[in-house]
Amino acid sequence: MTFPAHAIDLLRSHCEATSTRVFNARGATLKRCPQCHLGLATCICAWRKHKHCELEFIVLMHRDEVYKPTNTGRLIADTFPDQCHAFLWSRTEPDPKLIELLNDEERQCFLVFPASDSEQRAVVASPTRRDSNRAPINTVVLLDGTWKQARKMYSQGHWMKHLPILDLSAALANSEHDWGNYKVRQACERGQLATAEAAALALAANEEAVATEYLLRYFSVFNEHYLATRRNTRPQITDAHRAIETDG
Repeated sequence: MTFPAHAIDLLRSHCEATSTRVFNARGATLKRCPQCHLGLATCICAWRKHKHCELEFIVLMHRDEVYKPTNTGRLIADTFPDQCHAFLWSRTEPDPKLIELLNDEERQCFLVFPASDSEQRAVVASPTRRDSNRAPINTVVLLDGTWKQARKMYSQGHWMKHLPILDLSAALANSEHDWGNYKVRQACERGQLATAEAAALALAANEEAVATEYLLRYFSVFNEHYLATRRNTRPQITDAHRAIETDG
């Protein structure tokens, strides 16, 4: 199964073309699907659907994440290829196209990060719903890395200090979904979410229920298939698989 290259595919290709060393992730000898990068026997491409959402996403990736098969940022681009942008993190030399997006007057950009009690930036609990095509495009910036890396990106990204914080803690508390289900990596603290979950929660805060539901199902399928890859077993067909087959 072949899909057109999306933003994260293109970013990975760029990194491969410009890298001076080969990155050997865990399981480097495994024969992988060139699309989802899981094992050929545990490929998730059959459950990948092209969806649309009102939000747009900027996935700001730590270089370590680009090659990791455990990365969930790519699930966002898989699902919403027309609404997802991706860039490498750089403290001192951010991509000019990224800066252009962040400063675009036709966008309202938000940085997703838990707000502290001493937060000096503007903090909002949800994007303002667009009431016309002339309204700014709500765009969510996601810091894609480990929590330690994300904290550094947050504190050192002086070129995004002007962005208001989208604090999703209220949406998390009010949601009926079970969050924090990233079985591949262990969160250090309660409430820490995978990048794909953070995107789904932002969609929920923007009242995009259908998009939220699909992304969470796809994330669940990814979890099952990655663990099957790690265990060298066949993935189980779960309720998430069946729901995607039935409802998309």
